[in-house]
Amino acid sequence: MRFLYFIIFTFSLSAMSIAQPFLQLPVAGNQGEDWVIVNYLDWDSMGVSDYNCGTKSYDGHQGTDFVIRSFAAMDDSVAVYAVAAGTVTYTIDNLYDRETSGDTSKRLGNYVAISHPNSYYTYYAHLMQHSVQVEVGDTVAAGELIGYVGSSGNSTDPHLHFELWYDSLYVVDPFAGTCGNVVFAFIDPPAYDTSLNVWESGLHIKKELTINDLRERVKTIIKPYVIDSSSDSLLYFWSHIYGLRKGKELSLKWFNPKNEEWFVYSYTLDQDYWYYYYWSYIDHQNLSPGDWEVKLYYDDTEIATQTFKVRELTATSQISKVTDCSDYNSWTLQKLRNTPGLLLKIFNINGQEMTSQEDLQLATGLYFLHISEKNKFCVFKKWID
Repeated sequence: MRFLYFIIFTFSLSAMSIAQPFLQLPVAGNQGEDWVIVNYLDWDSMGVSDYNCGTKSYDGHQGTDFVIRSFAAMDDSVAVYAVAAGTVTYTIDNLYDRETSGDTSKRLGNYVAISHPNSYYTYYAHLMQHSVQVEVGDTVAAGELIGYVGSSGNSTDPHLHFELWYDSLYVVDPFAGTCGNVVFAFIDPPAYDTSLNVWESGLHIKKELTINDLRERVKTIIKPYVIDSSSDSLLYFWSHIYGLRKGKELSLKWFNPKNEEWFVYSYTLDQDYWYYYYWSYIDHQNLSPGDWEVKLYYDDTEIATQTFKVRELTATSQISKVTDCSDYNSWTLQKLRNTPGLLLKIFNINGQEMTSQEDLQLATGLYFLHISEKNKFCVFKKWID
């Protein structure tokens, strides 16, 4: 199990209210699907409180963190927009953008600063390297592209850290609530979302899975999940969750092909977590062949599930490791079928294994090919005409 916070370089904390809303959203996509707000400005000088009197902040935080799913999502280029018309006053664009350590000395990383006519300033931090689209002195319109979300500077995961300042001297919370300002700065403010959601989950086979593997969404196996019980690696279930609350219990239950509870691991949350990586593993050697299932529960509610098949091995076909499939990528289906000593299984995109008769009359489309040869096993996608 792992969790993370964002620790952002901060200035002296103060707050001012907003005269009237004037900001558009600074990031592309849909809330909850493409991004979530993990941290708001901290209003409590003695502890932690966001504008709505909740825990979605940390001590001294002076901005709003719009966090995307992963580095894989970052690589698809998530746009950052100017929230209002203004003039670019500062940019940094050349810093490494895959930071994971949360080093406070690296501060805002790549960022853009914009001065607005009403004496407000906005800052857009932790941008992707070489993604800044504007230069100092440029005039920008509200909604204009200025860069892309990254993880440069003092950051652990790809996100946009957004700050609003008045006269470049006073930090301002753009949100309004019981413990904050009276008026929103956003014209159409995003919701204060405390719902529980499993953003993504999956299975990995690896000797040691790290949080950086999950940030990158590195996949060692792809769906449909098929494993061999002779592997010397571990089988991991992983999940990326937001909206977990203190005192709740996470339980991971593994069920064998007879639907019997085979193993359970439980953990009680020690605080609220708004962006959380959770994973656990089993030593899967000598598992019973057949269809297995692993389920994640939040207290007594099932919130995620993954299924996998354990392949039955014969004495003459002991598979010891998963390898890459580059040797087979250019092979025709006929060659794969007819090569002595090679076992081929074909699955459609719904995870259904093709029978021998269906195999000979495959419709045009994308398939998953499982190949076993000597002590090797690999899975890859192939388009079949």
